[in-house]
Amino acid sequence: MSRSGEQSASQAGESREEAASSTPADSPKHFVRTRGFLVRHEFLASVMKVMTGTGVAQLIAMVATLYVTHRVAPAEWGIYAAIMAVAQFVIPVAALRYDMAIVLPRDDGEAKRIFRLATLINAVMSVLAMIVMIPVGGLLANALGAPQARWWMLAVGPIIFTFAELAIVNYWANRRKRFGVIGTNAVWNQSVTAGGRIVAAFAGLGGFGQLAATLLGEVAALGNFRHRLGKDLKSIPESQVPLRTLLRRYLKMPLLTAPNAIVDALRLQGINLSIGLYFSRATLGTFNMAWSLMQVPASVINSAMSQVFFQRLSVTDAGRMFKSVRSSVVRSAIIGIVPFAALYFLIPPVLPWLMGDAYAMSARIAVALVPWLYVNFITSPISNMFIVTRNNGVALAFASVYAAVPLAYLAMTHHDIVKTMYVMSLIMAGLLVCYIGLALVVARRFDTRPRPAGADGTGDAEGTTEESAGEPSWESAGESARNLRD
Repeated sequence: MSRSGEQSASQAGESREEAASSTPADSPKHFVRTRGFLVRHEFLASVMKVMTGTGVAQLIAMVATLYVTHRVAPAEWGIYAAIMAVAQFVIPVAALRYDMAIVLPRDDGEAKRIFRLATLINAVMSVLAMIVMIPVGGLLANALGAPQARWWMLAVGPIIFTFAELAIVNYWANRRKRFGVIGTNAVWNQSVTAGGRIVAAFAGLGGFGQLAATLLGEVAALGNFRHRLGKDLKSIPESQVPLRTLLRRYLKMPLLTAPNAIVDALRLQGINLSIGLYFSRATLGTFNMAWSLMQVPASVINSAMSQVFFQRLSVTDAGRMFKSVRSSVVRSAIIGIVPFAALYFLIPPVLPWLMGDAYAMSARIAVALVPWLYVNFITSPISNMFIVTRNNGVALAFASVYAAVPLAYLAMTHHDIVKTMYVMSLIMAGLLVCYIGLALVVARRFDTRPRPAGADGTGDAEGTTEESAGEPSWESAGESARNLRD
């Protein structure tokens, strides 16, 4: 049995024993049935662990943000959004995607070594980014009409490091199936960030105070992870494989997955900076505020499903990928109908009252974003399928189109921000529907590809036998993903 299979079986057994021992004999029957159901359905239980923490965390973040809208002007929030956008260009590739390789090795000692490698790369990239921002930061600050933000642009260095390091630790927790830790740490992160935001806004520190609060929250989250997972890390002897060997062994991670991450960053942050440059810093502030608030309902469930679904994909056998992807699409579509419909109808009367007059336009932008974010909610959990099935080229081709379309549209149309967002939202939703179809096609091809010759002792060296041709491969998606190191 593979490492993942052994670990899943062991943890499932432990979960059953724990459930049996911790459930009192006189517990209500419905509680016993619910607990038993979650024990039997490990995926759902894992999603609930992360979702609970994420939901509370996002609620805390939303309350703090709504307070900020009454004390921080849109133009000031625009400065914060611009600096964060610059950092977010680098964060997805700060570890050159070696952080994702943490979940791939069979040996925990090698995974710990990759953890160290990813952290080292992240540190180097963060320092380089800060150096680059010495000349570039001034140019960008002047273009945004905020020369006072020049030296604050250097904050991208520590922001990149803390955000990327948090992602690295999350992959370790994901590998170890410590989903409860991921959820509770999200609450801690947003609690500290929210407290910092409120204090900074009350003190009148503007966008720079919000930046400091965000950084403080990331540092606190890293400290909490160190406290919760430190013993786990120390208990595993680290492999002595040279770092150069790991760089070569997992070279396909940066070569195949980093381009997708770079293109996605260009799209997401390019949209933010384009709005700031084509419209105004204040318009960027209102758009970014709308985008931030609209991420709350999606990320409550979606981030949990994405993290757990990625781990599940890594042990999905060929022959079951299409079914798994289709189930994810249907499940996400059903889950998202009610909350996104409610958002569409409740935002216009409620959000302006909550945010204040200065951000009234954010409500109109938020409504325009609903179609795009709903379909994005559906597609997010299945995006990692292209990685584990080694179809990164297909994903990159789509990502390139998906990035080029909105950036080109913003370059041509920048007169009315609300109308612009409505049209762009519908265009992006349509592209994501095509993405779902593409994912299903790729999953079907992965399931039906011929088995390698000799996989079961039959067939010849030239290819598969007639009988085996077209049958599902015995290779699992996890094996396919781990082959990225070869």
